[in-house]
Amino acid sequence: MIINIFYQTDVPKYLRRTGLFKKACLQALKNYAKENAEVNIVFVDEPEILRVNKTYLNHHYVTDVISFNHDRPPFDIGAPWAFGDVYVCYPVARKNAPQFKHTILQEMMMYAVHGCLHLSGMDDHTPHERAQMDKKAEQIIAHTLKK
Repeated sequence: MIINIFYQTDVPKYLRRTGLFKKACLQALKNYAKENAEVNIVFVDEPEILRVNKTYLNHHYVTDVISFNHDRPPFDIGAPWAFGDVYVCYPVARKNAPQFKHTILQEMMMYAVHGCLHLSGMDDHTPHERAQMDKKAEQIIAHTLKK
């Protein structure tokens, strides 16, 4: 599994913990981790997450994270294929962290892992599903930060 991290907004250097994001996302994707699959985690600002939300989901509001699964190629192309993209809104993470008693880094990781759990097939359409996803994300983050 190839995980690419992109910072398309002004994320402070001390929060650009690319290795931690990759480790946490790999854990969330472990059941789907194929050598030739590729996931992009893209940290964006509010105008960009709004643009993505409007353009692709027809939602007219800023959100914390958006994930997109991509179809597997119908044949082995011999090169990495795009498994999915996760857009994380850094300003929303910065604003929401105190509310959830997280550091900004933990909140950013929460969104990245949440998006990867969606790519792995989990959903959060019901309160029960959301609680399961949140619990799994918290476990992954705690495990990643311990190392």
